[in-house]
Amino acid sequence: MFMQQITGVIHLSIPVIILFYVNPALLQNPLGPIICSLVLGLYVWFLNYQQHKASIMRLVYVPSGAHKELFESWIRSCGVDVARIQLRYAYTAEQCTMTMGNTIIIDPICCSVCDGDATIVPVKSIFHQIIEPSLSENTKKRLAAYKEFLTPEAQAFLFKHEVGHVVHRFAAKKLCLIFLSGVMAAYVGIEVAKLVLVFNGFLAILLGMIVGGVLDLLLTYATNLFFKYCAEKNADIFAARYCSTDEIIAAAQFFAKIQEINETFKDPQNFLNRLPSALKGYPEGKTRAAYLLKLAKEDRK
Repeated sequence: MFMQQITGVIHLSIPVIILFYVNPALLQNPLGPIICSLVLGLYVWFLNYQQHKASIMRLVYVPSGAHKELFESWIRSCGVDVARIQLRYAYTAEQCTMTMGNTIIIDPICCSVCDGDATIVPVKSIFHQIIEPSLSENTKKRLAAYKEFLTPEAQAFLFKHEVGHVVHRFAAKKLCLIFLSGVMAAYVGIEVAKLVLVFNGFLAILLGMIVGGVLDLLLTYATNLFFKYCAEKNADIFAARYCSTDEIIAAAQFFAKIQEINETFKDPQNFLNRLPSALKGYPEGKTRAAYLLKLAKEDRK
């Protein structure tokens, strides 16, 4: 992740450096850094949008038959038009289900409700032949444990959670925040470079890149904490509104178990595993279980 961050900062800094080298007067014009930052923010937004769109286009395995009917019945039970949501099968890297725009992805490696659908055969084949050999032993153990404790009732909840993300337009809001973060990081980086430029040109470029990159990273975690975390909780509340009490309780039990599984089979070499779940944009499993059980109790009244 950090190498990707460094590469991205260098990639975005080069055209800025060239622009201000060719026309230094732009630095002295108050609008210069602002316009440049807005353009960079739009470019970052466009790159993420294109990557997002390309990822969806690569998803080709569609639920069929009774399995498609099951998923569509879950969508309708949430009061949502089936035509609004696309359904796809793919490996989701331990997320079980996930959303990309208006596409809900069901992972047949974890989810048992899609067992028996002929469409999952190539997905499982790709996973076992290409992806699984590269996974750590702890990752394989986590996946096996997820499937063991992920009951059909919990899967119904997770699916409706993703419907909630589509209804709340999570992807579009996240792209807007990426744009704003890019603008802020670029502007601060340029302003820092301006301050240091009077002393040393190379140092100005270096500090501008470092400050802009660090701020972008901090804004990413701030977005996770103050936006994604809340979005996950709101999607849980949405799902609970359209789930039975048994499904809510099953989801609560699964989330509590996930926390235990992740702590037991943690990859020590992965730095991100040491970060609190909130900084990654997710409530702790036991925290999640607690508020879901509270919602289930209210549902019984």
